[in-house]
Order: sequence, then structure tokens, then C-alpha cells
Amino acid sequence: MEKIINTLFSEYLSEQKVSKDDEYVALCKKATQKEQELRNKLNEEQTKYFEELFEITSQIHFLEVKDAFSSACKLGAKVSKELFI
Repeated sequence: MEKIINTLFSEYLSEQKVSKDDEYVALCKKATQKEQELRNKLNEEQTKYFEELFEITSQIHFLEVKDAFSSACKLGAKVSKELFI
């Protein structure tokens, strides 16, 4: 089941068109600008710390999204099973 859900998750992400969404593009530009402003204020040690923290929070966010999608797939599978079997 987990292999199927992971495959579905990978396919789902590859089909997303979020990068063409105007709101998404605007948020990405704003985030990039704010990140650059912050980087300009940091020294080398602070920049390294910031990059490590950013990487960790990115991994946490990915795991949260993956877990939410996995839970939704499991719920959908249970509902389908109840309705069609």
C-alpha cells in the first residue's frame, strides 16, 4: 500500500501546474527577494546557519505534505472500498 501511495504521490506532484499560477509566481518572487535581503544582512557564519535551518524546514514541510497526501489517499481508498465492495 505504501509503495502505491508513494507512486501516486510522485505522479501527483509531477502533474501539478502550480508553477504557472500567478499567485505562486508572485509569492516565489517575494520570498526570493526577502531571502536575498536577509542574506545581505548576514555574515558568513550566520549565512551558513540560515542555510542549514532553511534546509531542515524544507525537509519538514515536504514530510508534512507527503503525510497529508498519503493520509488523503488512504482515506480515499477506504471510502472507495466501502462504496464499491
